[in-house]
Amino acid sequence: MWGIEENETRPETPQRLSADENTPPILSNPRPPSPPPRPPSPTPSDFDDTPQNSGRNTPLDDDDYPPCRLPGIATSIEFIRMVRNATLDSQFSPEELDVLRNPWAHESSPEDDPYLKFSIQNFINLLGCAQDRYAAMRENYLGLHPGAPVLLYDQVKRRARNLSGIITWEHDMCVRGCVGFTGPFTDLGHCPHPDCGEPRYDQKKLEDSGGILKVPRKVFTTFPVGPQLQAHRKSPETAEKMSYRWRKTQELWQERGRTDRIFEVYDDMLSGDAYLSAVEDGSIGEHDTVLMLSIDGVQLYQNKKSDCWIYIWIILDLGPEERYKIRNILPGGVILGPDAPGNIESFLFPGLSHVSALQKEGLRVWDAHYRKVVISLIFLLLVLADAVAMAELSVEQTRGQRQTGRNDLPGRVRELLNGW
Repeated sequence: MWGIEENETRPETPQRLSADENTPPILSNPRPPSPPPRPPSPTPSDFDDTPQNSGRNTPLDDDDYPPCRLPGIATSIEFIRMVRNATLDSQFSPEELDVLRNPWAHESSPEDDPYLKFSIQNFINLLGCAQDRYAAMRENYLGLHPGAPVLLYDQVKRRARNLSGIITWEHDMCVRGCVGFTGPFTDLGHCPHPDCGEPRYDQKKLEDSGGILKVPRKVFTTFPVGPQLQAHRKSPETAEKMSYRWRKTQELWQERGRTDRIFEVYDDMLSGDAYLSAVEDGSIGEHDTVLMLSIDGVQLYQNKKSDCWIYIWIILDLGPEERYKIRNILPGGVILGPDAPGNIESFLFPGLSHVSALQKEGLRVWDAHYRKVVISLIFLLLVLADAVAMAELSVEQTRGQRQTGRNDLPGRVRELLNGW
């Protein structure tokens, strides 16, 4: 899993970026005071401009894995290598990448702009309808209120995306749910599962077009988490609430010093030794983001098996009373059923590759609470699943392997996450 292993060599801290007079100041991640001895502060020689030193996770060489001839394990190793080598440049359009790397405060919000609120409400109400419906609504309103600054369809769509941070990626998948055509499977034209072999594209349309028109028979959707985190930090209220983790950490440090590392009450996942050790050695800083991934099978109809599978991101920087509210839960991906996903790493690959790229480069966010641009590194603390999803994730369908939680995550997914 993404994180810091006990015996792993600690990568260097990211470079402090300078800011000119036209750029909001950038705040690097300070290390918290703590009772136990701390490593020495970095010197200027610890920083350089090479890409491999821009984050705290340095990819390992391919020689770390011995040669493997078993197809399943070899494929998992290839997924791990591709996740390690992922970059933001290959994941976004130039326009999206510019917005991601140069965040600014919102020009306005629905709370202080009634026409923006009106436009977004009608945009949401007409989702799934033709664009002409929104245009007709806008024209009718302008007939009653000439000159009102009601946004055009493309304008309100762009503003809604900027406010929510929701960007959708669609990838082809096997019509029977065996694999997603990502990673090592990207260029395949048929499902690689030996008992399937279903074609990836609509064969009639492919044949009628002379092999030019490639229409996927089925797709799954991924929502990259980086832009969503940026949108959350742009809200002053949410940004203030996300400072909970650091305040709680300071309280835990003080209590840890008084009680010799034994807490009277473990009232949050932040009380765990894995998290506190990562903070102690500087791997997690004040402005970093700590996430939990949860994947669940969703039963849309009564008396039927799960019809689709979803995974979500839970922000552990928020307090327990806030992190599980719908507005604070970030969508990660949707995998269509009714068949259960077979090679689960191929469906998680787009989202995890994005997290890997953010871990290496860092996510620049405008923090409305501090009124600064800060660099936030992503730390994946936990991976959870419910009983339905865990049964499908498990390679060996044994009762002992259907436990939830990071340490018991079975099969190939565990190897994929622990490998990074």
